Amino acid sequence: MSQTYQTTGIILKQNPFKENDLLVTIFSPEYGLVRAIAPGARKYKSRLRGRIQPLVINEFLIVKGTNLDRLIQAETKESYPKLSHNLGKLTISQYLAEIILNLAPTEQPQIELYNTFNKHLKTLETLDNQINFTPYLAQGVFNILILTGIAPEVNYCLTTETPLIPNFAQSHWRVGFSFANGGLIQLSSMNNSQNNYINTKINALELFFLQCLSNGKQQEMEKEIKQIHSTETINLAWINIERSLKNYIEFYLGHSLKSAAMINFALNYT
Repeated sequence: MSQTYQTTGIILKQNPFKENDLLVTIFSPEYGLVRAIAPGARKYKSRLRGRIQPLVINEFLIVKGTNLDRLIQAETKESYPKLSHNLGKLTISQYLAEIILNLAPTEQPQIELYNTFNKHLKTLETLDNQINFTPYLAQGVFNILILTGIAPEVNYCLTTETPLIPNFAQSHWRVGFSFANGGLIQLSSMNNSQNNYINTKINALELFFLQCLSNGKQQEMEKEIKQIHSTETINLAWINIERSLKNYIEFYLGHSLKSAAMINFALNYT
């Protein structure tokens, strides 16, 4: 980076810093995560104050610092005001932002991840408030995992390397999800000593949806499955998928995601 540089980016997080400043984390397609001090941004009359809110896209002028960069100018390009009108949409947006905060690298180009994140925010903003948001949450999470290189393997058994095919004929059929191994394992291929590697079990419908997420066909395939399974069964499958992915991420990170605690409340999980 040069001494002074420009970048477009979306604010993921802001925290008070010293008496009148803010420490902001910007997600930039050119530089990945950028942390910078916004001097005087906590003052009521600050020109930066209203422009560096979370989930607002700005064109930034930043001075490179020894420890922290210094934000000297921000010009708003785009925002997602409708997300704040619905608790579920806002919580999902904050959750996806926190995952990126934990997984995206610093000072490395992240064009595809940046574009994908903004695409999900635009989709969320336009969704009907009465529909089930959980499939869109799961798709957003899975896409982030793919682009950051830690998506679980859901199409092939990790031990036998054979394709995993959902078995809808047997109601008790399951596959194991091993967080440490990074994917799914056919339970029939495991011996007793390997059971400790299984963190949770996935049924046929959940496996089907996970494979749809990995192939980018979530909405298309869900229409077909609605002709076979009840809405209640489908919604429960999505909830279990979301929780499994959350637990997988937290296992990988070694700590909890703060915004995940709000998901159950915001989306009315029981």
